Amino acid sequence: MVRRKRRDRTAVKSPSDAIVRQSRSESAVSPLTNAPPGEGSKLPKNAIRRINLGQSFAEYDDSLDDPTIYVHTPALAAAQDPQSGKVFFVGRRGTGKTAIRKYCAQNSESARVIVPEIFSPSSTLHEVDLFENVKQRPFRSLVSAFRRALQIELLNIWSASHPAHHDLPRVVESELDSFGSTDFDLRCLRFISSISRALIDGDDERWLQENKAHRELADAMKTMESGGSGVYTLLIDSIDDYWEGTDEGLVYLTAFMHACLETTTQIPWVRTVLFLRENIFERVRARDMESSRFETAVVGMEWTERQLLELVERRLNRPLTAKYALDGSTWRAFVESPEDAWKNVMEYCQKRPRDVLIYASNAVESAQNTGHERVHIEDVQQARRRFSDNRFKDLGDEYSENYPQIAVVLSRFYGLGRVFTFGGIESFIRKLHNDQEVVRLCGSWLYENSSPELFIRLLYDIGFVGLRIEGKPPKFRALGPQDTSPPPVTDTTDVVIHKCYWDALDLQDALVRHLPEQKEFGKIGIIQDLPGGLDPTEYAEHIDLVMSTLADLPMGHAGATDFEEVVGDVIKLCFFRALENVEDKSRDVEGRVIRDWVAANRAQAGFWESIRVRYDAIQVIWECKNYADLSADDFHQASYYMNDVGGRFVVLVFRGDVKSSHYQHIRRIANDKRGFVLPLTERDLFIFLRQAKNGKVKEDHIQERYDSVLRKIS
Repeated sequence: MVRRKRRDRTAVKSPSDAIVRQSRSESAVSPLTNAPPGEGSKLPKNAIRRINLGQSFAEYDDSLDDPTIYVHTPALAAAQDPQSGKVFFVGRRGTGKTAIRKYCAQNSESARVIVPEIFSPSSTLHEVDLFENVKQRPFRSLVSAFRRALQIELLNIWSASHPAHHDLPRVVESELDSFGSTDFDLRCLRFISSISRALIDGDDERWLQENKAHRELADAMKTMESGGSGVYTLLIDSIDDYWEGTDEGLVYLTAFMHACLETTTQIPWVRTVLFLRENIFERVRARDMESSRFETAVVGMEWTERQLLELVERRLNRPLTAKYALDGSTWRAFVESPEDAWKNVMEYCQKRPRDVLIYASNAVESAQNTGHERVHIEDVQQARRRFSDNRFKDLGDEYSENYPQIAVVLSRFYGLGRVFTFGGIESFIRKLHNDQEVVRLCGSWLYENSSPELFIRLLYDIGFVGLRIEGKPPKFRALGPQDTSPPPVTDTTDVVIHKCYWDALDLQDALVRHLPEQKEFGKIGIIQDLPGGLDPTEYAEHIDLVMSTLADLPMGHAGATDFEEVVGDVIKLCFFRALENVEDKSRDVEGRVIRDWVAANRAQAGFWESIRVRYDAIQVIWECKNYADLSADDFHQASYYMNDVGGRFVVLVFRGDVKSSHYQHIRRIANDKRGFVLPLTERDLFIFLRQAKNGKVKEDHIQERYDSVLRKIS
């Protein structure tokens, strides 16, 4: 019997709908469909044992140092093309923003990476409401300050490639001499303070002078030549490391984005490229009435199924001398039942490259552990539960800044059904409001999203659910900024939890229409991964206490002991997954050397594992200084703790800011003892605590602090 093909009667309502429909039709055809028949190809002996797909597309992924593993996506092409007009590269976590930044930095001598910390301001000089109109003086003052700081940073890149430069415009020489050696964030703060103070004082003459400074500098830069080095590029990344989600931070970031766009479009030989998480970009777009100016400068980080297959194949090929073709042949050579295996990966990974790498890596590890010469379909299925647990943790972490402790709310789906009706979501919300732990940890945002429509929209926006209307396949949110609105939510809408979370939450194959009031929520083990037997509420309260203690703690000898206690609490509350057996006032065998804190480094992955390998740091020493200015003696003391037994890595915590002179001491220790001193400030402690309270379990911030210091001394 010949089955007749159903006609698609859905009306195309907009160009974006057409794009979604086109991408769906393209993805319906597997990239393996027309691939050459490679199944059964004989692999080199023990080839599967040599495969390492890398560290999940993250900052510490060593594979990113190899230019042959990159897939040339439209986003990568736009980043490399100075004439593309693209400034903002927007996507969810794990879509390749950091990879593109590393590729551009490695393949250009006229590019520099900065990681601004300015977007978590402790205060502003005006009421936030005064910044609503982006055309008025308060907001334009911020844009002016950021433009001036960006222009000087770009001049620094130009100067580095022109060491013997002369006959520069007077204003350029003056700005470089006065502010060229200043840290980018400090430079921004200085300019913001100066122009805002003139505005507050009503000193129009001084305000005009400050406001015109960036214009005079830009005009002078236009007269300069790039010197044959093409376009000088400033790569700005890891905004979310310091993002607190406050209204003040949002104002600063919005002004900064305007400054990036204006700088790029007005000076011919410079370019700024800003890599931004999609959830943060959406907040800027929601508040900025001029955000339409950004649209043509935005690149989404979407990937096609064929590009994702190439991503995996390049890494499978990497250790081989004779490479397979990147047309599906590599996957067929390494994987039995390749079509079924790839379908499994695609159904669970939402077309996000990091997820695809993690899932495929888990399957390869399963094959290695079971002694298979190729990846079997059971290896792929075995990897599913591990991937699901990882993906669930990562989702809560990704949106912890927008919705603190959102993983607690998501965990309440444990053991329930995979699909909810509109009424089922209504009863789920009612039960959340009666859950004291949820109210305590998540009330700040939960009550604002209590209506079923808003709650469903929230779950859709973070990629946890898709929406199914009238029996059609569920629609899930895309990875980039283009697809920002879900289908309309009505009382006939079904809410479908994405497959990648089914195993982590042990969801039943059932449709939930109603939850009885007497039914208790299930418990999920992975959400209880907290130190000292604390439940989530006690954990959050303990963090609040430490933060208030640190905020009120006086500097100097009187508060030294209390500061040591605070640092000890930070180690125990924020790094308990990697650092164990934390001991205070630890003495050596002779009793002469007293270290404030020593912790055993048991990490098996991530930042602390790399520190253990690089510096033999099976023990991590934390030294506490309750004052703002570090001296040479402090670094000498830190180096004295280093040895070949416990390791050569010391964390030096103090109350001030890192200065250029500190890097000289750190470089000397690195050369003399092959060790490393990582300075952390009071502000870093607050960031660790805030992220832990919000449920952020990643090591991004301390990794960035380490990378920043390493770049300074390299």
